[in-house]
Amino acid sequence: MAGTTIAFDLGGTKIDICRMRPDGSFVFRDRVATASLGPGRPEFLGAAFDLFERYVEAEDSKIGLSWNAPVHEARLTQSSLLGGRIEVDLGDMLQRRFDRSYQVESDVQAMALGEYRFGQGHGAAPLVVVNLGSGSGFAYHDGSVMRGCRGGAGLISQERFFVEELGDWLIMDHLLSGRGVALIYERLSGQTRTPVDVSGLVGNDAAAAETFAIIGKYLGRLLVMLARHFNPRTFVLCGSVAQAATHFIELTRAYVHEHAEPACQPDAIVVSQLEAAACRGLV
Repeated sequence: MAGTTIAFDLGGTKIDICRMRPDGSFVFRDRVATASLGPGRPEFLGAAFDLFERYVEAEDSKIGLSWNAPVHEARLTQSSLLGGRIEVDLGDMLQRRFDRSYQVESDVQAMALGEYRFGQGHGAAPLVVVNLGSGSGFAYHDGSVMRGCRGGAGLISQERFFVEELGDWLIMDHLLSGRGVALIYERLSGQTRTPVDVSGLVGNDAAAAETFAIIGKYLGRLLVMLARHFNPRTFVLCGSVAQAATHFIELTRAYVHEHAEPACQPDAIVVSQLEAAACRGLV
């Protein structure tokens, strides 16, 4: 009988930990705050492996890691969690420490694998999964995930848009992300709020509504560009900001419908309904 997979999805805010059966169903799930391991320095790696040690059990025949950075053949060449540029062979470290099967993916590529197998599925492919979490990125899946020659496919975090409403250039990580929600709201209102707070203010606060209108518009611009490059059947929005999509998704759909050429129009722009998509992609 096949053993379980223990998967760790390492994000900028939290680490999602899931033990799963081969069919993707959960045996166990936990979350740990990323800040508790001291991110932003090389020593984070040792703390992360110590965390893995606490969760891996004999029944786990496979270990999966999803990292919020480009991954190439289980190696990292950069990671904000580790302080920037770095050379780390995560696969070799996992093999030496735990001596079992492993899989290492970037977070958004793991999400695409999860959506394809357990979420939107084969019938919605080709898929472009767009992560709107603590940062921004995308992955393309049409029977296999497009990773690129060094794992950098979909790394759009530093791409810039001129945001007319703010009169300034913003990188994607500061626009279509949780930090983007907080930053845009602060620029519009002069007040500091968490992304969750901003979402809760929509309907009673003009700056909160305008924040999500800006996100909807510029997400639409991004999707038009991706539609022209990849021509997917379906866009799937994942991540924490996607959970507030009721505030902006109709604006995004309307923008794409108006600006994408007929040959590039997607069939659907949807929000992921898959719990722990990145972990599920590692089964």
